[in-house]
Amino acid sequence: MKSKLKLRQAIDSLYANGPASHECYTRLALECFRARDVDQAKRLESHMDLHLFKPNDNFIHNRLLNLYAKSGQISHARKLFDEMTQRDNFSWNAMLSLYAKSGLVKDLRVIFDSMPSRDSVSYNTVISGFAGSGCAGQALGVFLSMQKEGCKPTEYTHVSVLKACTQLLDLRKGKQIHGRIIICNLGNVFVCNALTDLYARCGEIGQAGRLFDRMLIRNVVTWNLMISGYSKNRQPEKCIDLFHEMQVSNLKPDQVTVSSVLGAYIQCGYIDEARKVFGEIREKDEVCWTTMIVGCAQNGMEEDALLLFSEMLVENARSDGYTISSVVSSCAKLASLYHGQVVHGKAFLMGVNDDLLVSSALVDMYCKCGVTRDAWAVFRMMPTRNVISWNSMIGGYAQNGQDLEALSLFESMNNALTQGYNQNADGTGLNVLIDGKECEELHVGRLQQFVCKELNNSERDCVHTITANHKYEMLLAW
Repeated sequence: MKSKLKLRQAIDSLYANGPASHECYTRLALECFRARDVDQAKRLESHMDLHLFKPNDNFIHNRLLNLYAKSGQISHARKLFDEMTQRDNFSWNAMLSLYAKSGLVKDLRVIFDSMPSRDSVSYNTVISGFAGSGCAGQALGVFLSMQKEGCKPTEYTHVSVLKACTQLLDLRKGKQIHGRIIICNLGNVFVCNALTDLYARCGEIGQAGRLFDRMLIRNVVTWNLMISGYSKNRQPEKCIDLFHEMQVSNLKPDQVTVSSVLGAYIQCGYIDEARKVFGEIREKDEVCWTTMIVGCAQNGMEEDALLLFSEMLVENARSDGYTISSVVSSCAKLASLYHGQVVHGKAFLMGVNDDLLVSSALVDMYCKCGVTRDAWAVFRMMPTRNVISWNSMIGGYAQNGQDLEALSLFESMNNALTQGYNQNADGTGLNVLIDGKECEELHVGRLQQFVCKELNNSERDCVHTITANHKYEMLLAW
């Protein structure tokens, strides 16, 4: 704070005394850069322009340009860059860094292509910028150009290139890079972390584990990548074991670690352990809340799922359709109409009431609560429907004694299917009606007619034919 105050006073004195020497401008530019004071840098630049001062080297402009770039001052940096009569690699690289950090990949490409000469910093900045902005293909293309021009890649280069391979799930290219790393002996912890992430995300979790075991130096990121890798590759037991191993090491798990382990505990059905880990997470994000809520809902702890959802709302955490559908399903299992209606209202306010998962869950919930009128209202407003939504509505009518409505809707589904609906009937709804055994002869006759038609349509598929024959035999047994 004192340094910024002194800097401002120095610039004030500059304005009071008129033009200054090259040495004075150089010293003040350096002080602006060290203090990261963009406002005083702009005042200094304005003073030089006011007195038509033109530095005889790039030092002053490069320091100001670098400060603007590091501070995200895109327009000021570009203006100064365009006005510079002399530019060196430092000037060009400062602009590359600015555009890379800002995600402006088009401008990044233009500047890079306009450079009279490039060094390893230029290539590393552009490759990192493209990889960081999701332009993995362009990142690999620049890496290829770097090799053709004989510019030697560094460990930093390989980290960005491996990140691009991971985005593309290009295991073959990643293995080629791995080979280069071994030959060049460039395997620091950051490179090894990038390799671990690549193998884990590409499903080569065994190779990731072997790489992890050989690492002499591991940081928290290393452990997190391996733990999340086991979780994503459906090996929750190994994920939990590695978490316990990390706890007895000298490294303390962070938020990312416990978030990954939370999902592993849920997958294994260890709800109590999941609760403990969940309680240790200081800043719970949407993924943590959803994981815990869905875990409770899927393990028969519907009331806990509702309570967690309530806490989630109090914390103003975001929720998506997957979370809402799980909570609605919990309401359906509890046959709690009140809570289901409350969640329906929340879904409407969040704008996810038209989500296919949410709508299907709402139809099922209202049917199980005996309110088929509201279920039909939701079903009728669905922009798209799948077999689950049709089955929920048909089954809901049948279970609530509304056989005529069930049969009518079943035929509507059949018509939708014949008009190009993107699913196979496979007897949906018919299961419910047969199990209910409450249809009158008219219903049976119409169902028989439908099954016979399905038998003819499914001759090409042996499995469907067997299923249809079985259902037809069940009908004849009535």
